[in-house]
Amino acid sequence: MFVVYEVLLYLVFAITLPFFLLAGFLRGKYLTNFSSRMGFYKHPANEHDIWVHAVSVGEVLAAREVVREIVKLRPSTSFVFTTTTVTGQAQARRLFPEATVTYFPFDFSASVRRFLDHHRPRLFATMETEIWPNVTRLARQRGMRLVLANGRISDRSFPRYRMGRFAVRRVLANYDAILAREETDRERFLAIGANEETIETTGNVKFDFEPDHSPLEAAPFIESLIAGRKVVVLGSTMEGEDEAFLPEIERFAREHSAFVIIAPRKPERFEQVAGLLSTTSLRYVRRSEMRAPSGGSPDVLLLDTLGELSRIYRYATVAFVGGSIAPFGGHNPIEPAAAGVPVCFGPSMSNFREIAQAFLTSGGAEEVGSAAAAIEFAERMVEDEQARTEIGERARRTVIANRGASARTAARIAGLL
Repeated sequence: MFVVYEVLLYLVFAITLPFFLLAGFLRGKYLTNFSSRMGFYKHPANEHDIWVHAVSVGEVLAAREVVREIVKLRPSTSFVFTTTTVTGQAQARRLFPEATVTYFPFDFSASVRRFLDHHRPRLFATMETEIWPNVTRLARQRGMRLVLANGRISDRSFPRYRMGRFAVRRVLANYDAILAREETDRERFLAIGANEETIETTGNVKFDFEPDHSPLEAAPFIESLIAGRKVVVLGSTMEGEDEAFLPEIERFAREHSAFVIIAPRKPERFEQVAGLLSTTSLRYVRRSEMRAPSGGSPDVLLLDTLGELSRIYRYATVAFVGGSIAPFGGHNPIEPAAAGVPVCFGPSMSNFREIAQAFLTSGGAEEVGSAAAAIEFAERMVEDEQARTEIGERARRTVIANRGASARTAARIAGLL
């Protein structure tokens, strides 16, 4: 099975290489981390206790609390931390200054061996469901312990995993522990061939998110733009959502003395959203430029930087969480909720199914069907202080009531060491 997998991997790599090279030259992506992903490093080789892998920003933030709990149990623990995305890498370097931070290797046997030879971890812990056959096989061959933490299987991926159950089962057999977020995830892991003895339901570590109260570098600039106004944050917006929101924001800006912060999820959308804003009557500022427009107070801040959104929510009066009106499965509503901010999101929340339901059940969030409905919710929150306070407090209490998964996950990982 593994020989066939490796051959297919190289074929896919050869076919897609021209695209990656083109994207690298045009958008500055991929080329800067290519050598690291192939297993070649500039920093010195060293031994590490734990290799933590978190794909992108959300997983990095979730891993932060687990790492803190591990350090409480084993203060001398050393970490090598990997991500797949550029945004995740920036967040990891900021949150884990004492760790070795690099990119996850391509799943070629040679790349993985070079990574393991260079960093020499004793345990591999992946956040959420990253199933890489060569990583797990070669790590197990070296006597490493393996943990799949905060494990989930999305509605979209479940049919594919079940179809490939024979191969997936062999990969999952390498794990010492599979720590599922909820009972639905546990049942799905069983359905795709995981060993029942290795699966535990430990809860969702994302509920353990603690707002970062450290000051933003651009805080004086941002606060001068806000100038005491109510703030609506459109966080992690995706393709199709910015386009739908802009006409609503134009109306909102005309009728209310409020300020809007738009944070596109993907860096490649920064320029696109700036272009969209330029076609409207809205006065906007780009965070990367930190220069206020002439001709009056700005209506919009375009957050075109990496790793700042979770700390931007401290300014929010109300927040919309993107990827949920457009059918992308949603993003994490815990970050604004933990700050006591009333939250709304669309119906596409399959990636955060149980989290979204917890907020809806407690009354700490509202589901909206369109950009217009989201702005209507924002208007209610801006105008009704009592409702805003009550919903924000219910959101914050929902986060607190569901905490504890990080400590359980950390105890399981530390026990394997």
